[in-house]
Amino acid sequence: MTGTDPRRTACSILDALDAGGGESTNLDRLFSDTFYSTLLRMDRRDRNFVYALVYGTLRTRGRLDHIIAGFSKIPVRKIEGPVLNILRTALYQVLYMDRVPESAAVNTAVENTRKIAGNHVVRFVNGLLRAALRHPDRIQWPEKESDPFLWLSVDQSFPAWMIRRWAGRFGFDETVSLCRYYNEIPPLTLRTNTLRTGTDALEAALAPHAGRVTRGIHTPDSIRVYGLKPSVDELESFREGWFHVQDEAAQMVSHVTAPLPGETIMDACAGRGGKTAHLAQLMNNTGGIVAVDNHLKRREELMQQMHRLGITIVTPLSHDLDEGPLPGRNAFFDRVQIDAPCSATGVIRRNPDVRWSIRETDFAHMGKRQLRHLSNVSASVRIGGVLVYAVCSIEPEETTEVADAFLKAHPGFRPKPLSGTEKRFPGASPPEGVVRCLPHVHETDGFYIAAFTRNA
Repeated sequence: MTGTDPRRTACSILDALDAGGGESTNLDRLFSDTFYSTLLRMDRRDRNFVYALVYGTLRTRGRLDHIIAGFSKIPVRKIEGPVLNILRTALYQVLYMDRVPESAAVNTAVENTRKIAGNHVVRFVNGLLRAALRHPDRIQWPEKESDPFLWLSVDQSFPAWMIRRWAGRFGFDETVSLCRYYNEIPPLTLRTNTLRTGTDALEAALAPHAGRVTRGIHTPDSIRVYGLKPSVDELESFREGWFHVQDEAAQMVSHVTAPLPGETIMDACAGRGGKTAHLAQLMNNTGGIVAVDNHLKRREELMQQMHRLGITIVTPLSHDLDEGPLPGRNAFFDRVQIDAPCSATGVIRRNPDVRWSIRETDFAHMGKRQLRHLSNVSASVRIGGVLVYAVCSIEPEETTEVADAFLKAHPGFRPKPLSGTEKRFPGASPPEGVVRCLPHVHETDGFYIAAFTRNA
């Protein structure tokens, strides 16, 4: 299903997520690339409706599926994906969205089903939705006392295997807090671009456009914005390069790297350049940064951001870290920072699709790939230089196990004790050179950051 109808577009986005297909099908990419032109043809009200419907359905999908299962003779896993997403979005509108009449949600769901399926499926969708809305008392909810894991899985809409995994590590009550935190709508967190303005001036510029603006909790130059009325790119302060959207935990990575003006830095896996820009800002836009990414479109977006932010010391470079070290750059850089591709279990609050796309067997595979990337970039660190490894994950296979395996295999590196600003970060272990951010504890994204120095 395609088109400019917001409900059809929301279902199309959810269908694309279910289909998978690599990095291009994560939620951010679907909104910014695949469906960008479709969303652009909508007015702001309809665009906001699409965002609310997609994010809300993903946050409550487990609970919605439990309701569907209670009224369907067909097991949920056997319902065709596009039909299932029509059912999910219709139920979400009625149960969780204000000002959406039941008739509008149900009738649109029926009409959208008619466009993709036969009459028997249309009757199935119509009958199930009307039964669920008329007889909510028939739904049998899991009881916390008899099966706490199933109760939490349904109540907070997380896969049961994920609940059991976290409960084994954090305890059940901590896992409840983590899941509830992940289902909250996060504020917009910004990093002031001090090359262009100050945090006081940015806060004053944002205040008229938001419900509330506060300073960040942990990092200097961070601002949290609640209830922003226009979109970010409509703000003059954005167009003028006064800020970059970045969570405080992500800001901590470059503070741990702690680059100095005039140094030569590599930002491996640079992506769209959020941390690259922060490195340049900390360097006062002097020295040089090589931003490595293997995707042309991301490198183009990175350089667009550098231009907007007034940064001139960044050189983009294409290299696949799965293939080996950076050619011709052995022991070349003062500092190397790598925010490695990971499961993203630390950013589920902002990316609710992660909970449904990741599998438990993925963590070990990702850990091996991260260790390979870390080992390959370590060859580019000069003697006496610094290497920083970061992931937006809270899983041991991608965090402590990777760091431990790296140190065991590379005796020329040792942990770099934290000092200064980074020593005061939440979850910091100064002797170990590690920062661990837990979302429900520190009110940030989940991140693991480890710093090493090369002594041989």
